[in-house]
Amino acid sequence: MVACLATAVASDIGGYTAGVLSGGRHKLAPNVSPGKSWEGFAGSAVTCVIVAGVSMAWTLHAAVWQGVVLGLAVACTATIGDLGESLLKRDIGIKDMGTLLPGHGGIMDRLDSVLCTAPVAWLLITAFVPPS
Repeated sequence: MVACLATAVASDIGGYTAGVLSGGRHKLAPNVSPGKSWEGFAGSAVTCVIVAGVSMAWTLHAAVWQGVVLGLAVACTATIGDLGESLLKRDIGIKDMGTLLPGHGGIMDRLDSVLCTAPVAWLLITAFVPPS
């Protein structure tokens, strides 16, 4: 699950970095999460593919293409998790799910992408790397 966690974290970092550097002009879901952009999603996808490709090959001795598939799946599911939590927060009228991590929101703001990503990553990893 190292590949899953590393890739989910990379999704947030890559998406944020690409969104900021590009100016994030093309909004992904402005009514749900005004800060998310298609440019950020592209950065997330590229970062996820790189991290998943390397971590799958390094930790599980899987083919690089399997890491690419995992990376794309993580980029999509992490974004869905982020948007889902943003929608929930909008519905209940709060900005952050807590104050434990100043500047990052609450624990749920950090885990939203991992919670959506973990089941999909587990399915892909177990399909790609059969138990020995």
